Amino acid sequence: MNRTDAWHLLRTAAPRRALLTGTLLAVAAELGGAALLGVSGWFLTTCAVVTLQANTTWSWMYPSGAVRTLALARTGLRYLERLVSHRTLLSASVALRTRLARGAAQLTPRELRGQRDGILLARLTSDVETVAGLPANVCAPLAAAVITACLIEILLLGAMPLLGAAELVVWAAGLVCARRAHRRARAHLGTAAEARAALRTMLLGSRAAFDELRCLDAVPQARRAATAAMTAGESAEWAAARAERLGLLALRLLAAVGQASVLVIALCAGPAQPVAVVVGEVLLMATGWELLERLPRLLHLLSQAGDAAGRLAPLAAEQPPAGSQRPTAHALGTAGLPLPGSSVALTTSLSGPGLVLVTGPNGSGKSTLLGQLAGRIPAPSGTVLLGGTPMHELPAQVAAETVTLVEADDWLADDTVAVNLRQACPSADTAALRAVQEMVGLSALPLDAPVGPGGRLLSQGQRRRLAIARAVLRRPPVLLLDEPTAGLDRPTAEALLTELFRTLPETSVVIAVQEQDLGLLARTPAAVIRLGRGGDRAGVGSAGPVVAGLSPSAGRTAAVRAR
Repeated sequence: MNRTDAWHLLRTAAPRRALLTGTLLAVAAELGGAALLGVSGWFLTTCAVVTLQANTTWSWMYPSGAVRTLALARTGLRYLERLVSHRTLLSASVALRTRLARGAAQLTPRELRGQRDGILLARLTSDVETVAGLPANVCAPLAAAVITACLIEILLLGAMPLLGAAELVVWAAGLVCARRAHRRARAHLGTAAEARAALRTMLLGSRAAFDELRCLDAVPQARRAATAAMTAGESAEWAAARAERLGLLALRLLAAVGQASVLVIALCAGPAQPVAVVVGEVLLMATGWELLERLPRLLHLLSQAGDAAGRLAPLAAEQPPAGSQRPTAHALGTAGLPLPGSSVALTTSLSGPGLVLVTGPNGSGKSTLLGQLAGRIPAPSGTVLLGGTPMHELPAQVAAETVTLVEADDWLADDTVAVNLRQACPSADTAALRAVQEMVGLSALPLDAPVGPGGRLLSQGQRRRLAIARAVLRRPPVLLLDEPTAGLDRPTAEALLTELFRTLPETSVVIAVQEQDLGLLARTPAAVIRLGRGGDRAGVGSAGPVVAGLSPSAGRTAAVRAR
């Protein structure tokens, strides 16, 4: 989404009448302020001249009344503009957050996975506030500055063409300076943002692995790396602030040149213009340049809104109704999906109960293949299909209703066992939770027992079994398990797999296991996908690329072949 799309996104959330009203009020307020300064300068200078000339016939009542009227009008218009703009900001924020939260529910699993770790929350808070703040922070001040400057230039051209032409040149130079300063500051701010992101990633990783770093005596190295990233970010921010200060200094110097040129040209014109009129023109120019000094900041806010709108684009995109994207069947398949680390392409079709094993040594790509089947990891080529629809085109909610993946180190909430289980089935009663606990061999673990951050209060085997129990509660048509028996003794592993197939008799199960754990399975798999390192070994079954299927007489249809 480009910068202009920020305005489009705002228009879809804020009423156009409110946007126009706030802008017009801001323009009127700034024009009133410029007129107040110009008339005040003319009035005070005229009073001084009349006093020196001892002119008792000149009336000061009308000019003073005009000054007071302009002052009251400017204050009232500015107050009304703030009321309208802030009301627009609040209503736009509510509308945008509602729309984007609805859009987040329609993301595909791959897109939703990319929004984790607080990124989605940041999009719905800071980015929405940036876009919704366009009317008050950018629209109104920018329109007021441009229109006021244009009217001042028209007045100067009407009063004296030479004066207007000279000021036009100075205006153009000011715009160029503001634009160049903005580009330099934006480049430095981009570098600072990258450094902050690297620092945040580094700190989160170091915090998660603090115990390991301390055991390896690597805390000083991690501290130095974090300090270097922080220094890089601060240096880039300082360079951006320096570019902004230099741009502002250039604008102020040009403002002094512009006001001096007005004074010199007007005074050199002789009696064509009275001194009071010249003073009023100079003060009008001062008002215009005061507004243009805001231009670098307005450009910066506008760029921020464009960047925020670009990040909100996946959430704001129009999604077709969820019902129209639901797969017609629960069949999970692949078309030409390359096996990890190999040039062999895999074609699968799973529908109904069955078991497929994925095996190979560590690093052969078992977890990668399961992640591709679940739609979480993009495949370099080929397609993963769910009910005939490409997985990457389906919303996360639709995919989650069919396919459930339990990763090797699945996430657990820092809460109780019961809360973690009810994440999969909020309506599950205590009896259902106890039953699934018994199925995975965790009946001795109380439901109200805390699991700690990431499940650290549990052993590795308990964490793995709790994640499997949570998945079983969903009763998914397709269940993908990444090494479910790792960290378990042989009797516990055998009992877990036996109870799993007994509890889910109608589920297609794909399990990634180590080759030495194949003997734990009492049930004969429909096919075995063997992976190897570096493409030296990849195939289906023990005899290489063959076709293996479930018995059609049992009402099952599944096929796996490599080609």
